[in-house]
Amino acid sequence: MNLFDRFILTLYSLALVVISLFVMATSLNLISSTYITDAIEEIYASSQVGLVYFAAAAIFFLISLKFLFTSVRGGGERTHAKASVHSPTEYGDVRITLDTIESIAVNSARRIRGIRDLKARVRAEENKTSIHVKVTVDGETPIPGLAEQVQQIIKERVETIAGLMISEVTVLVSEVAQPGTGARVRRVE
Repeated sequence: MNLFDRFILTLYSLALVVISLFVMATSLNLISSTYITDAIEEIYASSQVGLVYFAAAAIFFLISLKFLFTSVRGGGERTHAKASVHSPTEYGDVRITLDTIESIAVNSARRIRGIRDLKARVRAEENKTSIHVKVTVDGETPIPGLAEQVQQIIKERVETIAGLMISEVTVLVSEVAQPGTGARVRRVE
């Protein structure tokens, strides 16, 4: 669930809390029935007030549909772990989860001299699988050569180990590790 969805869900939940409190107070006769009938009569009497209530109800309806469809089809972070790439063989299908491909990519690139830390994300579409890598470098190794080496090694290792064709490996150098920050140094000697 992305940040926007969380924000909308928070507003939606707060509105439902207010509505629930109103209904509970009404059922316990804490709110006068004349107040409720006056509010309903105001909706029928004024088209502007009715329009405001209609707009609020329509927004709630659309948000409810969005959350309903999201929960039914599953989405976002949880399905990433279950998502997989499959390749047919003569004996049946082989399915490899995206998390497995990410682990192969991360383990491959950690061995490269000059890489301090990295994260990988795999995207699988109809006919292509791509890997996006975010790295922290040591600042001593030239970045263009290092990025190319990361791309080459990840592509070769994932294709060899998983038997998948990788369409692209994109590298984002997010930062240069500061000396003495405690970042783990991973080197192949």
